[in-house]
Amino acid sequence: MPVPQSGTTIPLPRGESFVVGRVLGRGGMGTVVEATHTPSGRRMALKFLHDELKDHPTIPKRFQREVELATALTSAHVARTFGCERTPDGTTFMIMELLDGRDLCSLIRKERLTPARAARIVAQACEALEEAHARGIVHRDLKPENLFVGKAPDGSDWVKVLDFGISKSLNDDARVPALTRVGTTVGTPEYMAPEQLRGAKDLDGTADVYSLGVVLYETLAGRRPFDSNDYEALVRKICSESPAPLGQLRPDCPPALTAIVERAMARDRRGRFGTARLLREALEPLATGRRTEGTLVMDALEGAPSQPLPRSSPTAPIAPPPASAVAPPPIVPAPPRAGASRTEEHESEGSRWGLVVALTLVVVLLAVGAVILLLPMVRQM
Repeated sequence: MPVPQSGTTIPLPRGESFVVGRVLGRGGMGTVVEATHTPSGRRMALKFLHDELKDHPTIPKRFQREVELATALTSAHVARTFGCERTPDGTTFMIMELLDGRDLCSLIRKERLTPARAARIVAQACEALEEAHARGIVHRDLKPENLFVGKAPDGSDWVKVLDFGISKSLNDDARVPALTRVGTTVGTPEYMAPEQLRGAKDLDGTADVYSLGVVLYETLAGRRPFDSNDYEALVRKICSESPAPLGQLRPDCPPALTAIVERAMARDRRGRFGTARLLREALEPLATGRRTEGTLVMDALEGAPSQPLPRSSPTAPIAPPPASAVAPPPIVPAPPRAGASRTEEHESEGSRWGLVVALTLVVVLLAVGAVILLLPMVRQM
């Protein structure tokens, strides 16, 4: 059946129901609508599998698997999924929390985000991926449309990652038509890591790290690092070319942040941040303005003069500071007073020697006087 129209009531077991409202969005696998649960009156989001895909040999199973994986995740930065139900005619739909805000794609089309805000958004997405990767879940389709930006109670951005449980490929040979026809299921080529485009079977969390690097690049530059209407040409670019330098496209972006993007997007997965946690830790000083290596990063993010952070090796992990960097500084003699002449130094040294000679003479005179006083007494004895 097609997606229920606004005002349609979907009965559920136990005497409950959903009253369908407006359409919130459409993706490659399903359509999301707003709905009100009765009798609680709670507003929810329902995701319906596209009618033309219900007889697909694998997509309905993937849809159900997405529900199972998403319900297992507890991160506050993952959109909550409450389960799966069926309409009376057997159409499957997913029950999710209703989010208030907009996806990152819509956000960056309307406004130019500061480097600090972009770093905060991606750092929060990393938190969601930390738990997912720990559970053996690789998202495989991270892109601005799948990062939802809402508001925290204090008014700051609060990010939710959408659409977990997406399979690497719906077809055994991962042919291009299948990739483009259901892009949200198998991934969106412009954001996919080179090994994912090559059909590697051993994908790990570094594929998601690469995708977040592309997302961060696009958020800052206003365009994707690689684009082409021809799939094969796009793959060649991603696998063999370097994107336009981010620093040229966004001059106010601090070198430390451009270095992070470059490392996250390394073509060889061994050159990327090894985990989402490492990427988050690299972004946090830029997102929060913590003082790092003697530099207030927020100064650079907001355009004030600042020394850039040192660039890390694209393959070496970020090392902790050496012990000497945190030990108290040694006590050293104060340097000579600025502007003192050699004559003044000699005069100072001469006065010190004069004082020593005078004290010595006083001691000698006292000793001689004592001997003279004691000598008559010794003779009488």
